[in-house]
Parts: sequence; structure tokens; C-alpha cells
Amino acid sequence: ERSQGTVLKGLMKAKQRGLIPGIEGRLGDLGAIDAKYDVAISTACGALNHIVVDTTKTAERCVRLLRKENLGRATFLILEKQSGLIDIMRRPVKPPLGVKR
Repeated sequence: ERSQGTVLKGLMKAKQRGLIPGIEGRLGDLGAIDAKYDVAISTACGALNHIVVDTTKTAERCVRLLRKENLGRATFLILEKQSGLIDIMRRPVKPPLGVKR
């Protein structure tokens, strides 16, 4: 049976071997979630299993590898496609009164 773990292991092995260097990893592994929110966020945010890659070309190479090795399927978050969000990310955050940030 193919699983997310199998997909991730196969992709990370390809990265380590230098076959697909633009793989950053699983989104959920690239940051930290406070333990008291972990279950809620993990349950509500399926995107934590998306694989973060630098370019569309890298994502295409990953898909070819997954098909060739029959490892399963993955959803990719392509960083070069997120450039339109840079200005939004740089805006100061104004949380509601009394909410810590």
C-alpha cells in the first residue's frame, strides 16, 4: 500500500541523491505548531501534507519520479507561483484587540 510516508521518503531520497535538488520538504515539517494547537491545525489543514518545491519544473520532475517508481500521488506547493503573495506577507499584522501575536 502506498502512503504519504512512502511518497515523502521517495522524494527526499531523490533530493539527497541530487536528482531533484529543488525539493524543500513536506509543508508541515517546515515550521512548528504549538503543541496545544497541533491536533486542531493538523485536522483542519490538509495542506500540511503538500510538498514544497522551488519551481514548476521541480514539481514536474517529482511527478515523473512518483509515476516511474509507482510511489503514489502528491500535491505540490510551488514557491515561484507564490511571488504575488510577497507584498501581502510584508504588511504589518493587526490582530484583534487583546489577541497576542
